[in-house]
Amino acid sequence: MADRTRQPNKLLRQARGRMSQGRLADMVSAEIYHATGKEALITAKAISDWECGWYTWPSADVRQALCRVLEKPEPADLGFYKRRVSARQDSDPISLLELITGPPSVRSTTLRLPAGRSYAGVEVGAHYCQAELPGEGWLMVDPKDAALNRPDRRSLVVVADHERRYYVSDGRRFVDRAGRRTGPRPIPSAAILDDLTVGIIWATTNTDVALLADDAQLMSSQARLAHHEGRHTSDVPLSEVPTLNAVASQWLGSRFCARHITRNLDRLSGQPFFWTRERRGEEAASWLLWRHKFDYLRRTSRWFPRMRRGFCISETDVAESPMYERVLLLLAAALMEAFGITVELSAEPEHAEFEGFVLGEEAIVANWLGGSGLWYVDASAPPSRRSMFRAIAGQVSAESLVGEATAEGRLRALAGYLNVPWSWFRRRCEELATVGVDDIAHPRSRLLSTQGLNTAIRYVAYINDI
Repeated sequence: MADRTRQPNKLLRQARGRMSQGRLADMVSAEIYHATGKEALITAKAISDWECGWYTWPSADVRQALCRVLEKPEPADLGFYKRRVSARQDSDPISLLELITGPPSVRSTTLRLPAGRSYAGVEVGAHYCQAELPGEGWLMVDPKDAALNRPDRRSLVVVADHERRYYVSDGRRFVDRAGRRTGPRPIPSAAILDDLTVGIIWATTNTDVALLADDAQLMSSQARLAHHEGRHTSDVPLSEVPTLNAVASQWLGSRFCARHITRNLDRLSGQPFFWTRERRGEEAASWLLWRHKFDYLRRTSRWFPRMRRGFCISETDVAESPMYERVLLLLAAALMEAFGITVELSAEPEHAEFEGFVLGEEAIVANWLGGSGLWYVDASAPPSRRSMFRAIAGQVSAESLVGEATAEGRLRALAGYLNVPWSWFRRRCEELATVGVDDIAHPRSRLLSTQGLNTAIRYVAYINDI
């Protein structure tokens, strides 16, 4: 969408005369290096954007170099000026989701990330800035905001291009470890705000805030409950950790269940079937972000190279989930397939009532999600439960909604079921695969990692080459 207030910069065009935009760009780059010792890459496209009026106030080094090269005393003589920012600033936060569709009615310095079933919601600082040197595939920005130096404040740098599309980057990218600003940095065009990047930011930030808030309690809770390790059966109520927030409690339960299954892998044989209870993107994000779950996937997939994992996602779950949350479910499935794990899908609501289990010749129960307690585990389920587990595993495998022969076929079928356009999802994964997600949302907690996210995205991007 074009900016109706944009006016071509006739003074700059006149000052350039018969010189080509490329020649002027080279001369300005050389002048900046001569004057400051800094290497700058000014492109013909940057000159074009300034002449078209998309950007009206380049950086100080660029303005001074242009004045010297074109022999003008002041930037105003070249048509440059600072845009006036409306005095109307809303102190109330706006939702990050509003930036997907274009400029909000009021620019707020605080962005709100929505709450979820377990997520409490987060507010982060918003630092808006103009792209100084736009190029193919990237935008060079230099946010001049002292608030970025605050280690206690989460922030996003928000950049708009000339078509009013928004791009985001974690504010910590622009501050070095000593607290000094790092100067102009590139933001890749792959960081454009859409349902994929919003989902990543939403899950990463909400999870990170929740785990950091209870980090000390998690350590003490692990030590206090360590006597359950190695037990054949363990059933721990939530009352054991009454002050932990919901995400921290789930992390603690998930870690215990992963360790329980890993300790008892030698009880299994053949090609075991793993049943998981994640039904929403918020729950599935644990596979993408929790460090211990990535290690668990790696270990179990090496132990059983042709294992299967079943999900139950009902049509109601799909209908009630926003697009940015459904994308996380698809990424979680892609991570499974990246480890050689065949994903199978049931839409039967009654299947969602069964606890998490692993079925081989024996059956291991390990449940931390959707139950009444912190966790419930059993190293050897009784015969009656094994019979029910075999019935579920057989039905899900025989009637899987994504029962295709290839990983790409299964992921494509899952995308169709989740109402996520496959061609868009593939293209966006290809774009993000080259730059990674760490500059968009980088967790601070020692318990989290972006390794799962990056693995899933790169797997989808190169799925035809694997």
